[in-house]
Amino acid sequence: MDIRIEQKSLSNQAYNKIKMLILNEGLKPGEKIIQEKVAEQLGISRIPLIQALHILQNERLIEYYPRKGFFVRKIFIKEFFDLLEVRGSMESLAVERIIEKLDEAIMQKMINFKNDFISAFERNDVKKYLELDKQFHYYLIENAGNSYLTDINNTFNIQLLIYTKEFKTYISISIEHHKKIIDSIIERDVGKASNTIIEHVEKVKKRFKK
Repeated sequence: MDIRIEQKSLSNQAYNKIKMLILNEGLKPGEKIIQEKVAEQLGISRIPLIQALHILQNERLIEYYPRKGFFVRKIFIKEFFDLLEVRGSMESLAVERIIEKLDEAIMQKMINFKNDFISAFERNDVKKYLELDKQFHYYLIENAGNSYLTDINNTFNIQLLIYTKEFKTYISISIEHHKKIIDSIIERDVGKASNTIIEHVEKVKKRFKK
């Protein structure tokens, strides 16, 4: 067996498991990651664990402090705003591209998303709503036909999911945003979609500043 391949596989597994711990609050913001403990829990050596931690550090999910170790990054409202603004710009471009190639399949997908959002919101199913939010934005970016948008969005989605889990108020604001975006796509109205995205970002920022 190629040891390098095995080690890479182990580091990928460790990366996914630690990421899920962070997303599911098994590791909380500001908490130190005890390498010996995590390595034992995952049944791996320190080398693939450290490789996984460096990937998470590059994705800004954890931080490293010399002589102190790795810590889950704390959540700051300013970063949440910055991420929303950047994703808003990406989303505007993605929606424009999707409207250009809108067909029956995309239209039906939008209708399904809208119905699912409303259903999860009415049931107050936070977990389902956040999963739909991730799927919706991923679908927009993935179908825009721009590989750079896809690569950037993969990292942003992880970070935003952490913030939106912390700031539950986001859900009550975003439901109308999602419905308007979907309606704009179905109506092939790029201007309305862009304005809705801008309004949403500003509304979220205003709400969280209170």
